[in-house]
Amino acid sequence: MAQQPTPLVTDEDIRAYERDGVICLRQVFDDMWIARMQAAIDRVKANPGPLRQRFRPEDPGEFLSDKFMWVSDPDFRVYLFESPAAAIAGALMRSNEISVFYDQLLVKEPYATAPSPWHQDLNYWPFLGKQVCSVWMPLDIVDLASGTLEFVRGSQNWKDRPFSRALVFGNDDNQPKPSGDDSIPETDDPEVLPDIDGRRTDYDIVSWNMRPGDAVIFTALTLHSAPGNNTDRRRRAVSSRWTGDDVIYTPKRVMAKLLRDPGLSPGDKMNCDLFPVAWRA
Repeated sequence: MAQQPTPLVTDEDIRAYERDGVICLRQVFDDMWIARMQAAIDRVKANPGPLRQRFRPEDPGEFLSDKFMWVSDPDFRVYLFESPAAAIAGALMRSNEISVFYDQLLVKEPYATAPSPWHQDLNYWPFLGKQVCSVWMPLDIVDLASGTLEFVRGSQNWKDRPFSRALVFGNDDNQPKPSGDDSIPETDDPEVLPDIDGRRTDYDIVSWNMRPGDAVIFTALTLHSAPGNNTDRRRRAVSSRWTGDDVIYTPKRVMAKLLRDPGLSPGDKMNCDLFPVAWRA
């Protein structure tokens, strides 16, 4: 379990994260982590797990995702439990304890032109609480041409629940499905996500050109998207998802597929074999 201090996160960083819902930290992962995770992504890409998704297979380039690699891959496991990622999440969220939700690889190969539409991550995640974030670490040089993330700054403060979200990715087999338990309430808010791309000048949209070693950290309510990769460069990234002190397990009737049943009851803390504690202050 990582217990190192977090000198890479300042009080100013914490205030910016709380105000904006997103922050870019420069060179918080050293060359060892970059090389190790580049190799790990390519290894898992060649031997995917059961939650692999491929989006828009008709595109000239491949856009794929996989999740929960840490359960079976030693490098992804070490990344979650020994890299600075969990400690950074804990410092920015002012949490005494940080649990893993899941890790995810996101690869847009050259000319994978499908964009990632605007969304909030909390829509289909099985919990309630404000201390939820993602640490997105690119493993290639990224910019808007190759698909860096864009964010609506401050959008995490617009409302306490996510906007309703259509099933935006094209392969229906990969979409969250009803659990079949009608006793679990549907948590989608009827308010529809605004047309951000159609009215971009109305919003405070930010993005960063990034290099391997940089990271963006953002809340689960921060609206974000990514353009397609319209270059001949790869865009590989690891996104680790983290929960803090105030988060409780709250299954939803429609939610993202997990690797397995975590064995939690509604109202439980997010601390179990599938969602283990990775860091304590």
